[in-house]
Amino acid sequence: MLGTVRAVIAAGILFAGPAAATAAPMWNTVGAGGFDNGYATSITYDANAARGSANDRGNAENALGAHDGSFFEIGFGSYIDLTFGTLFDTSVSVFEITFGNVLNWPEAAQIFVGDGINFQLIASIGNDDAQGGGVVPIALAGTFDTVRIMDTSPTRGLSTGGFDVDAVRVTPVPLPAALPLLGAGLAVLGFVGWRRRQAA
Repeated sequence: MLGTVRAVIAAGILFAGPAAATAAPMWNTVGAGGFDNGYATSITYDANAARGSANDRGNAENALGAHDGSFFEIGFGSYIDLTFGTLFDTSVSVFEITFGNVLNWPEAAQIFVGDGINFQLIASIGNDDAQGGGVVPIALAGTFDTVRIMDTSPTRGLSTGGFDVDAVRVTPVPLPAALPLLGAGLAVLGFVGWRRRQAA
């Protein structure tokens, strides 16, 4: 009887172990949105991903706006989606924080661009590539509105939750040069039409 109880308890531990170790993803989105000189203004992330708490690294808003030394830890094997309030097509700059000790904290990520649904890989980078802002060219045709950063860090070393994102910046698609001229021309035509109605 005692052997049967032990077997049932052991089976319960084996069955519950993996489920207890990995909580289901809980996706949150924070940020004001809009345009901020090409820097990310909104982030979607898994609130249940494994990450540390030191240096406020669990605060997702640390990945938004210009690089300032505050950062968000993605979480081992997890990913984040960043939006910028604009379309982009040329490059993505990723600012990572490791406090100058890359050897003890080996971290890596894959960078994707997409439309929020479909994504294409543009680069794999390490935290040694992104100190001070690693620039990743986008060698793909088309325009994009979302950057996905997926943690691929090894679980060795001292890192608590993988790749640390301080800021991400994109190169916005420039307005066609003729667009401001077209707007000015339409304004002049509108003014001329208004003057004619006033004179009549």
